[in-house]
Amino acid sequence: MSRNSQQKRAKKKALKVKVANQKAERLRVKMNTIATIYLDESGNTGSNLLDENQPVFSLASCSFTEKEAQLLSDLVGSQSEHEIHFKRLKRRKPGQDGIIRLMKHALINPDNIKVNIFHKRFMITSKIVDTLIEHMLHMRGEDLYLNGQNIALSNMLFYCLESFCDEAKVTEMYRKFVLMIKERTPESISVFYSSVTEVKESSSQESFKSSIDQILETEGYIDGALANIDKTTLDPSIPALFAQCVQWAQSFPRGFHLIHDDSHTVEQQKLLFAQFMDWTQETIEYGYDRRKFGLPLKGKSLKFESSHDHLQLQIADIIISSFTHWATGLLKGETEEYLFVELNKLNLDRFIGHNKIWPTPDVDPKDLGTVHDGGLNAANHIPSYLAKATPNPEVATS
Repeated sequence: MSRNSQQKRAKKKALKVKVANQKAERLRVKMNTIATIYLDESGNTGSNLLDENQPVFSLASCSFTEKEAQLLSDLVGSQSEHEIHFKRLKRRKPGQDGIIRLMKHALINPDNIKVNIFHKRFMITSKIVDTLIEHMLHMRGEDLYLNGQNIALSNMLFYCLESFCDEAKVTEMYRKFVLMIKERTPESISVFYSSVTEVKESSSQESFKSSIDQILETEGYIDGALANIDKTTLDPSIPALFAQCVQWAQSFPRGFHLIHDDSHTVEQQKLLFAQFMDWTQETIEYGYDRRKFGLPLKGKSLKFESSHDHLQLQIADIIISSFTHWATGLLKGETEEYLFVELNKLNLDRFIGHNKIWPTPDVDPKDLGTVHDGGLNAANHIPSYLAKATPNPEVATS
């Protein structure tokens, strides 16, 4: 090998080492940074999970600096003196093009933003499984969370209910379930189980009726099931924020401050999050497989502020509304519209991964990524954590 070739190889190797060292240093600095995370949600209709106009709920967060947020804002090209908002921008093609320019930028990457998406109708199915069937099986000594059986059962029920049963009766069953969770009266309970019976009778597949029987069997355990849940259990904004905190803990283990765009529902649950963010407790890992997470959550503070005061919240609005627009297009089959087509080119699913409540045909643990590898049943152990928790004052009183 010539001396010239050896020098080139040496330079190339040195450059590779330099790049690796720089990357390691950036990671080290980030892991020791206490960041500020900005969050905004889209499609929040509370417990009304059957809103036909807004079938998707999404929550996005970002960790942009002021300078980065201004750069992204400038890409939108809005001439308005007011805040930049997705709803205003999407009305005209120049505004849509501005949205796409922002979403294409290198700063929009999984390191800087986190996204959670909920298919609201499917969320009702999963809540029937988690609230009713899981409780019944737990009382019988079975753990439905092992190997992701709760996810597999939710997937199977959702697809089969949609395929084999009368759609109007299924929708009515979902409505009655939501009403039962909210009212918890003997009348609402009776009406719900009557609607389940009607759905069963409408099934075109005899073999599927035994699966619906699992729901009917839970009537004998319903008082205990309803006693263990909060009325906000059907509001996706609560589990979405929890999931966001879990995700950001991987990037900022020393903690982070949260600034959430005004959200009445989440603010009502501020005390609960203050307990989850009790830094006086030792960190313990809960859950199974890919669903494992640590408590306490790494949030140091949680504030609710107006997007008028934070450009980052305005950027978060465009990001999350873009994801919601794209996901709604997929759900409704509205895939020819210009903005959807352009957003669909950006491979947005890479930001989401498993951070979604969305039906899939998967029922095998390997396909679901839920092969059991040990762990603590979160539903069984979190109550003891909360019982010992001292609310984080920076969260509780903010």
